[in-house]
Amino acid sequence: MPQFTVPFSGPRSRSGPLSFGHANIVRAITIDDDPTRLNLAMVFDAPAEADVDHVAGLLRTLVERHESLRTTYRLTTPPVQHVAADGEFRIELVESAEAAGDPLTVAERTARRLRAKVFDLTAELPFRAALLTRDGVPLHLVWVVTHAAMDVAACETLHSEWTALSQGRPLPPPSVQPLDVVELEGTPRIQRLGAGALRYWEAQMRRVPQAMFTPSYAAPAKTSWLHAGLSIRSRTAPGHLKAIAERTGGSPSAVVLAALTALLAHRTGHRTVVTTSLSGNRVVRALRGFVGSLAQDAVLPVEFDGLDGFDDVVRKVRSTALPAYRSSWFDPTAVWQVINGVSGERGISFARDLVFNDMSALAMDADSPDQSARGRLPGVWIPGHQAPLEEDPELGGSITWLPAEDIPCRFFACLYRMDEEFELTLWVDPQTLAAAEAEEFGRTLLRLLRAAAEADLPLKDLPALTTLPPTERGDGWVLSDHTWIEPAAVRDLLAEVTGDVPHAVTVVPDERIGHRVVCHLAAPANPEAVHERALVALPGRVTAIVPHHYLVHPSPPADDPADPAAWAELPVIAEASGRTRGRDNT
Repeated sequence: MPQFTVPFSGPRSRSGPLSFGHANIVRAITIDDDPTRLNLAMVFDAPAEADVDHVAGLLRTLVERHESLRTTYRLTTPPVQHVAADGEFRIELVESAEAAGDPLTVAERTARRLRAKVFDLTAELPFRAALLTRDGVPLHLVWVVTHAAMDVAACETLHSEWTALSQGRPLPPPSVQPLDVVELEGTPRIQRLGAGALRYWEAQMRRVPQAMFTPSYAAPAKTSWLHAGLSIRSRTAPGHLKAIAERTGGSPSAVVLAALTALLAHRTGHRTVVTTSLSGNRVVRALRGFVGSLAQDAVLPVEFDGLDGFDDVVRKVRSTALPAYRSSWFDPTAVWQVINGVSGERGISFARDLVFNDMSALAMDADSPDQSARGRLPGVWIPGHQAPLEEDPELGGSITWLPAEDIPCRFFACLYRMDEEFELTLWVDPQTLAAAEAEEFGRTLLRLLRAAAEADLPLKDLPALTTLPPTERGDGWVLSDHTWIEPAAVRDLLAEVTGDVPHAVTVVPDERIGHRVVCHLAAPANPEAVHERALVALPGRVTAIVPHHYLVHPSPPADDPADPAAWAELPVIAEASGRTRGRDNT
């Protein structure tokens, strides 16, 4: 493809550490087996009647304005960012007349091609650009930006600024830059917020389920995270959300999350539904309009014990969300130490498998660009080109499938709009919900909102709204420490880590946690060593946990070493706890 080079000259060059959210994303990129998942692709309209040089000049303005677009990294421990004052970038030229398909389709295809290439964070600028033309006249600008440089809120800001520049409107002074955020995070106020966030995360990690979605360990091995997207759109749902919000005192976003939570409690059989909700962390006034990566996770558990109606769920989500979002600004290294530490103490491996991303409020002011979009992140975002909604009157909305995206999560809900139109996309692992089940989930969501808008819906009546069945769990399943497990999966885990050492696994009822897992070993086995190996091998086994106790016997049963009951009759010469003393949830 032909390219041309554009020089830039920013106001300054400087280097320094990374802010919390920034470091969190860079960490994710460097450990991901496919870093291109964290590339953000956008297709913006070019200014009307502009030539290539004019478009290049507008792009230069944004690059010079935002230090995040002029940054490379030294991936040391900890990493360091370096902002270049001067340099150049390239714009690829794509002539639509020479490519198959309409210009917008060609632009989307170009965005996907550029997104599929890994960024070298140490050597190249963190964005790629292509200009789609027809007979040399610019039509669409393709942006591909590494998540290290921007989060979704920053993408919205970039689009707003691009729209203003395209219309000849001046931009206000830029917001703070990424290195300024580092300085802000060193202030006593933000340090206190961070310390409080770690305490909050530790408290939640001690009581949440290990995983929300528990396909059996005997299911086919997972080889791909490509999930088709289910788009749910409705013109009537915003009115339903408003009615429920006014009655309960919750926000429309809280109502949506409550509906998802109630349906997932029905589906999974969990009495605690834990959501990882993405937080833009722009609550400080100085950070509004910030172009960089600030987004982090808010962990939001909703306990259903004592809840009778859907209004109770909304109020529970509202009250839980306040401390959750307040605790979403933290040192990522420290919070992962908390997550891994508490998981090790509990003998679990926390699975971030239910994620909610509310993007509906990112572009609601009067000067914002059109919220409609032909495509949405996490794929390729194409603002302002969505097809009109063809609503099924009986359903009160539409449900359509979108192309598959590579999303390493069991259930990812993206809320895009709640204004004149409700728009939600679900990216669902087919091992969690098959295609027909996912469609029924979407239909039930709209039915639930319609029913709850008329009056509070008793939770006992929710199953009558859907043909979506609860997950079947027979004799092969037990509930232990808030987590559904398969004893057979625990036995498979212990068989792998003990090798030829004789052993057995028993599961016994427990008043506090439901069931307690005990591992029997024959001398001279070392239970501490077995336990450590089991913790290392546990991640990814969402239906297994590490035993709560280890009992060492003089020898295995003589008659039937495979019979757990026979082990229980043997004398015990040593025992060890599988939970850290003094920190045992159980």
